[in-house]
Amino acid sequence: MQLFFALSGFFSHLVFESRGAGAFFVDRSRRLLVPLLVALPVVLFLDVKLREASFAQGLMAASYAPGVGLRASPVHLWFLVYLWAFCALAFVLPRWAKPTEVVQRALARWPPALLVLAVPTALGLWLHPEHRPEALFWPQPFEAMHFGLFFAFGWWLWPAREALDGLRRHGPWLLGAGLGLGLWVFSGPTQWQPLGHALGGVVAWAVTLGALGLAFAVPSRPRPWLRFLVEASYWVYLVHYPLVLALQLFFAGRPGPGLLEYAATVALTLALALVSFAALVWKTPLGPWLGVKRV
Repeated sequence: MQLFFALSGFFSHLVFESRGAGAFFVDRSRRLLVPLLVALPVVLFLDVKLREASFAQGLMAASYAPGVGLRASPVHLWFLVYLWAFCALAFVLPRWAKPTEVVQRALARWPPALLVLAVPTALGLWLHPEHRPEALFWPQPFEAMHFGLFFAFGWWLWPAREALDGLRRHGPWLLGAGLGLGLWVFSGPTQWQPLGHALGGVVAWAVTLGALGLAFAVPSRPRPWLRFLVEASYWVYLVHYPLVLALQLFFAGRPGPGLLEYAATVALTLALALVSFAALVWKTPLGPWLGVKRV
């Protein structure tokens, strides 16, 4: 999610620069708030029905019975709430060139120095290990600061994009180090300890910097299949949650290896989401609302 927010800040600044402040705010509101308000009632209704079915099949303990009904929560759509809030702040706050200058100098001299951003993230996770952005319909202080720093970094990175050569060179090892550290932290008891919480911040920044560096190193050329996946990604995000719950219900009553059922759930969710995108969104009037660009 931290990487998603960094990418969102990067491309949000692109829209801001190319269209101007007013058009940027209108575009982000249309792209974020309208899908949120349309999808949320459907997702909450399906969430209730699927949890009722789970309880009826004996897949939930009796102590969960009071929680089977409606949950006043944005569930997985919390990302849109925070992202719109960050875009609104970018619209109203004064422009400050200093952070971009600092990022640009770090990129030009030694990009791994940007891992210093992991210090406030790690300290925050050490002091605030319980991370629940989906608990409320409005941004909470810690979660806003935590994800806001990644959005801000992406925002600062867009004007500094001409200095990305160093990040391209260091990207592979940063990504490898982040994934390796994450595998060690999150596969054992360390993840539940203060040290594990803090190292989670280091993992997030190493993976973010490494993935961005690796992505910018890939030669740019037309890839129709990749364009399709990119344009489908918003739809996949919106619809995947009830699909995952429904498939969990489907597999729960069937014997089989857990890892195989997990893999089948992921594959079927992605397949159903992509097929429904191609049928309902890709070349329909819904497309431009969900990121499909007409060629």
